[in-house]
Parts: sequence; structure tokens; C-alpha cells
Amino acid sequence: MLHNNIDMRKWKEEQISYFRKYMKNFQKGSREYTILQRGIEELERSL
Repeated sequence: MLHNNIDMRKWKEEQISYFRKYMKNFQKGSREYTILQRGIEELERSL
């Protein structure tokens, strides 16, 4: 069970990193940027 939690945390951290890099393709305030920002915030809260 502990192994699964570690894997899930690592997956979330990787997703956050990927989303941050992807966000650079959009202007701040755009719909896509806002969606990605909310997704990142939600993942960070779940860590």
C-alpha cells in the first residue's frame, strides 16, 4: 500500500512539472492557461 502512495505522489509531481512546461505555450489569463493553472493547484493540494 505504501508503495502505491509513493508511486501516486511521483506521478502527481511529474504531471505538475509537465503542466507547468505546457502552460508556457499560452498567454496568462487565457482559457487554456486558467484550466492548467487550476489543475496544477488541485494536484498540489492533493500531495
